[in-house]
Amino acid sequence: MYLFILLNLSMAFFLKDDTIFRTVFLSDYALYLGVGLLAITFVASWIKFNKISYLIRYDLFAVGALLVWFSYWPPFFRVGSPLFYLYPSYFALITALFSLAFIRKREHIDTDALDWLQWLSDSGRFNPLIIKVCVGVSLFLPQQFMLFPLTISLLVMRFALACCLDNE
Repeated sequence: MYLFILLNLSMAFFLKDDTIFRTVFLSDYALYLGVGLLAITFVASWIKFNKISYLIRYDLFAVGALLVWFSYWPPFFRVGSPLFYLYPSYFALITALFSLAFIRKREHIDTDALDWLQWLSDSGRFNPLIIKVCVGVSLFLPQQFMLFPLTISLLVMRFALACCLDNE
């Protein structure tokens, strides 16, 4: 999820001040692009469209959610709220941490852990489509402002699980 990490870091550093980046990310075009990315990647995951790798689908879905979040939520909060530069820092940190610490090649995972991870993936308790629906719902509930980072964290965990098992 390199694009997601890069976008989060750029949001955390460049969007504190009133710059051209801020107006671009607050525009309706960013909202429409984000909704489009969410819809396309959700449908691609739902029909298991294999021409687009699951790695790219997760990355583009997370980027779409971030674009929708940043362009939709500011009217609900005070101007200069730390929420809009702390959450991107958290998202970049949690994604980098999970990518570095928990994503291992399938060959390097012991068989018992691999069997348990495969059971967790197949059981439906950690279904990527349900997590993606929860991310989408959390975007439109700004009054529950802690729900969005929670669902993005679950999405990042599911991404790490998919990478370890090398399947969606």
